[in-house]
Amino acid sequence: MMGSSKGRVVQVALIAAVAVACAMIGASLMAQDETAAADTILIPDSLELAATGYTFTEGPAWDGARIIFSDIPGDTVYVMTPGDAAPQVLYTPSANANGHTFDLQGRLINAEHGSGAITRWTPEGGRQVIVDTYRGKRLNSPNDVVVRSDGLILFTDPPYGLGERTSEVGFSGVFALDEATGKMVLIDDALSRPNGLALSPDETVLYVGDTATQTLWAYDLAADGTASGKRLVVDVTDDSTPGRVDGVRVDTEGRVYTTCPGGICVIDPAKGAVIERLATPKRATNLAWGGADLSELYISALTDVYHVKTNARGSGSSSR
Repeated sequence: MMGSSKGRVVQVALIAAVAVACAMIGASLMAQDETAAADTILIPDSLELAATGYTFTEGPAWDGARIIFSDIPGDTVYVMTPGDAAPQVLYTPSANANGHTFDLQGRLINAEHGSGAITRWTPEGGRQVIVDTYRGKRLNSPNDVVVRSDGLILFTDPPYGLGERTSEVGFSGVFALDEATGKMVLIDDALSRPNGLALSPDETVLYVGDTATQTLWAYDLAADGTASGKRLVVDVTDDSTPGRVDGVRVDTEGRVYTTCPGGICVIDPAKGAVIERLATPKRATNLAWGGADLSELYISALTDVYHVKTNARGSGSSSR
């Protein structure tokens, strides 16, 4: 009886020790999960459909309270207030507007496929052409546009919207325009299909995505709009998954966000590597920071617009 009692005591002690060990392991795993959640930039569980039923959505931009986006084939620009039942028409026709941003006065700037122009639109004055030629030759079909904090306008000009027109400039360009003086600088004419673009938080680096080659490029940007030091940041080629390098955005930490095969890629430019990915239900075409503290991303994706929360803060002229 004594031996049997000791055995039971040892057994109970072992069970207790195992229980304590399991509890410690569980606590450790929970702590790791919490740390991982805190380290995650994009929050996948928060991804939700914000709008649907369009032909091809593009160019999201946040005006401080609402998200603006284009339906390019639908020739219409929409505006959506979070919480409202459905987006409303902001203006139409839109000359097949694609990308959008805001100038220093908060007015909407548009890259128009149909007209081959960069324009400004206001409810009071309607549409005003800012630029539609380079050295007397008509631009192709401006795709995306950003504005530096001193008013410099930077945009890409691939041939996607040419239609029946023939390219007069003869190349796909990346341009900088000083609207006040009319001075226009050709930053690059060697990218196959320059598309989305964004400035680093200190505005000394310009990032440009090349859709044709699935690459992201960086340039050192001078005060006068000239650029130097062109360099490849990352190549995200993956032919097994739908999606292309298209829209580009930057957060306050200097990380670069771009549409890519599978959805959205977060890139650390210092490492030249993708550090995080977010899968989207449909092929993503562009993205913009939004929300009261610019910690949310709105993603245009073919017929839809999606919304996702992040652990980051946005930077750039396409968010107010």
